[in-house]
Amino acid sequence: MELYLGIDGGGTKCRARIADGNGVTLGEGIAGSANTRLGLDAVFAEIASAAGNALAAAGLPGAGLGDLHAGLGLAGLALESERAKVAAYAHPFATMVAESDAHTACLGAHSGRDGAILIVGTGCCGCALEGGVERTISGWGFEIGDRGSGAWIGHRACRRALWAFEGLAPYTDLAREIMARFDDSPEIIVGWATAAKPRDFGSVVPLVFAHAERGDALALTIVRQAARDIAALVAKLIGSSGLKLALVGGVAEPITPYLDEEVRARLMPPEGGALSGALRLSGCPGQLA
Repeated sequence: MELYLGIDGGGTKCRARIADGNGVTLGEGIAGSANTRLGLDAVFAEIASAAGNALAAAGLPGAGLGDLHAGLGLAGLALESERAKVAAYAHPFATMVAESDAHTACLGAHSGRDGAILIVGTGCCGCALEGGVERTISGWGFEIGDRGSGAWIGHRACRRALWAFEGLAPYTDLAREIMARFDDSPEIIVGWATAAKPRDFGSVVPLVFAHAERGDALALTIVRQAARDIAALVAKLIGSSGLKLALVGGVAEPITPYLDEEVRARLMPPEGGALSGALRLSGCPGQLA
C-alpha cells in the first residue's frame, strides 16, 4: 500500500496527516514549530516527530518514514534561498515536494482550483493560484514584514506597553496587563523580548483581542492597524481578478469583524485545510481526483 504524508508546518506547530492512495486518513500527529528560519535540522526533527506520531496513530506495523511520499507546506519558504536549502536537504522520505504553507493552504482551500489564500497566524503570507501561475505576498518575518500577523500584533503590543509604562502614552488596561506579566519590570520584558521567538510574541494576541472587545484604546489601535494591513494585502494579492480568498490561521477569526465590508465580501470559507493541500502536493491520487 502506498502511503502519503501531508505536513502543515507553521510557526507555532507542525501537523502531519498520513493517508492511503484513496485519500483516506489513516493517522495524524503534531509536533513543534516548523518555520525554516529556525534551521533545517530543527525543522526536519519536528517534521519527523509529527510524522512518527501520525504513523503511531495509524497503527501500521513495519511502516517508517522511508515509506512515505511527503508533501510539505512550510512557514518561511517565501525566501527562494530557503526553498533551495529544503530541496537539497537529505530528507528521510520516499519522495518529497516542499512549498510554502500558503501554497498548500491555497491548494486545500480551493481543492486545487484557482483561488487565493491569506494565512494570518503567527506569521502572515498570501498565495494566489490562477491559470497555473502563482502569486505570493508577505511572509518575510515579523521583524521586517508580516504586518497583521500574530507575532506582529504581539510585538507591537509589547513595545507600546513599555512605552506607556514610561509615561509616554496612556497606560491602558492592556498595557498594564502586559507589564504585569513581567513584574512591571522593563529589564525583564526587554530580556524576554531579546530571546523571544515569533510564537512567543504571538502568545500575547488573545490578550490584545480581549481588550479590544472591551474598548481598550491601545488594543483597538493595534487591531485596527492590523486590519488595515490585512486589507492592503488582500487588495494587492487578488486586485480586480475576481478570485475569492480564504482567510485562515489563528488570527483570521478574531480580526474579521474589524475588516471593511468590501474586504469581507471577497472572503470565502476554505473547502479544505492545509493538510488536504499538502496531501495533494504529495501526489496522493485520492486528493487529485
